[in-house]
Amino acid sequence: MMGISKNGSRVLCFVIDTTGSMSDDIAAVRKTTSFIIDTKRGTPDEPSVYILVPFNDPGFGPLMRTTDPDVFKAQINALNAAGGGDIPELSLSGLQLALTGAPPSSEIFLFTDAPSKDLNLMGTVIALIERTKSVVSFFLTGSLGLRRRRGSDQGQGQVQHSRMAVSDSQLYRELAQSSGGQAIQVTKTELPKATSIIVESSSSSLVRVPSTSCLTLWRCPRDLIQASLF
Repeated sequence: MMGISKNGSRVLCFVIDTTGSMSDDIAAVRKTTSFIIDTKRGTPDEPSVYILVPFNDPGFGPLMRTTDPDVFKAQINALNAAGGGDIPELSLSGLQLALTGAPPSSEIFLFTDAPSKDLNLMGTVIALIERTKSVVSFFLTGSLGLRRRRGSDQGQGQVQHSRMAVSDSQLYRELAQSSGGQAIQVTKTELPKATSIIVESSSSSLVRVPSTSCLTLWRCPRDLIQASLF
């Protein structure tokens, strides 16, 4: 279900990695977030509040809030991928900002292709999830294939063999489990399929995964269930 705050309003929040390695994924993220917004329009799950939190390295934020879905889309479309010299990023800092700035019981989607750099915030983030009763789901686009890191002083990108290891994604699975959300490792071409799974399951206890899928889904209704499909 869409997150419902204590005052009855429905809240949708996106936390998006805007570091340079997301340059190849950011267009797919825009389409994915737009699909989620449009799917909920005119339904009982239509949000009354939209929140966006970008994160980079070394910076993150600001938190942007609007009640207009078209303004929200424009804010997302204005995001550019740049910066972030090393592979781990400040994903937990971005998520912490979202959890502290959004109303209780929000629905939060986090997009990243990198492991977390700020592991020291894990306990704080879990405490915030438990206190706010927010549901957090993760799209992990760096788990399959190559990642490109763009140097800030160079015009060309550097391709690195830096898949997100199972140990790297474990943190995101634990956070999804603690919130009752989901974690999906997926390539950018599989994002639309993964999005459909999450949107369907947000209003249903049943998750239907196409047999041709090559993504890995962790659905976490407080108990961790792993389904790997290749």
